[in-house]
Amino acid sequence: MKNIFIISLLLIYSQGVSQDNVTRFEKANNHYSAEEYSAAIEIYEDIIKNFDHEDIYYNLGNSYFRVGDIGNSIWSYEKALELSPRDADINFNIKYLRSMVRDKILPPDDMYLISLYKSVMLRFSLHDILLMLGFTILFISIKYSINYFSDILKGFNVIINYLALTLIVIFCWMTLDKYWDVSDKYHGIITASAVDVRSSPLDRGENIVFRIHEGTKAEIHNFQSGWIEIMLLDGKKGWILSKDIREI
Repeated sequence: MKNIFIISLLLIYSQGVSQDNVTRFEKANNHYSAEEYSAAIEIYEDIIKNFDHEDIYYNLGNSYFRVGDIGNSIWSYEKALELSPRDADINFNIKYLRSMVRDKILPPDDMYLISLYKSVMLRFSLHDILLMLGFTILFISIKYSINYFSDILKGFNVIINYLALTLIVIFCWMTLDKYWDVSDKYHGIITASAVDVRSSPLDRGENIVFRIHEGTKAEIHNFQSGWIEIMLLDGKKGWILSKDIREI
C-alpha cells in the first residue's frame, strides 16, 4: 500500500478539514491489512467519488487483485497511471496484470520515431508538460533579465534563443497533443469475464462479430441507450453493453 500520512493530508486540504475522509481512508487500509479486501474496496470506491489521487487508486487496484477481479484491478491501475505516469510500482503492477489478460491485442507497427514519441508521451501527464513549458518560459525571462543588467551571456544568446524556441515549440506541440488525447479520446477497461462484441446495439445472436475478455482496454466511440461502441488497438470495432466496460 502507498503512504498513508501523505494521502491523509491531501484528503484534509482538498475537501476542507474533513476528518471523515481521513477516517474512511485509514479504515479502508486497516481492512486491507486485515485481508478484508471487499470491505476495503467498498470504502476506496466511495472515496474516489469525490477525490482523485494515484495512491488511492493504487490501493484499490491491489484490493481488486486480491479478490481476483483482474478487470477492475487494471482499471484502478490505469486511473493511477493517468495521475502518476512514471510511478515505478504502478507501472510494474499494470504491466504484470496486462500479461494476464487473455486477449493479446497488438496495435499496428509504427515507424521508430513515432513509437519513440508515443512512449515518451506516455511517461508524462498534461500537468508535467505544462510545468516544463512554464520552466522554459521562466528560463527565458531570467535570461532577458540578466542581459538587461550584464553582458555575461552575450556570446551565448543566439544558441540559448534557438534552444529555448525549439523547446517551446516541442512543449507546445506536446501540450496540444496530450490535451487532444485526454479530451477527445475516451478509453475503458472490460470488467466482465467475457463479452460478445456485436455489429449493432442489438442483443441478437447473429450479430456477434467477436469476443473479448476481462482486462482488455478499448477506445470508446459512441453511446446508445445501454450500449457502447468500442474500438480495439488493432482497429476492430463493435458494440457491447455499457455495464461490461468501465470508463477510465
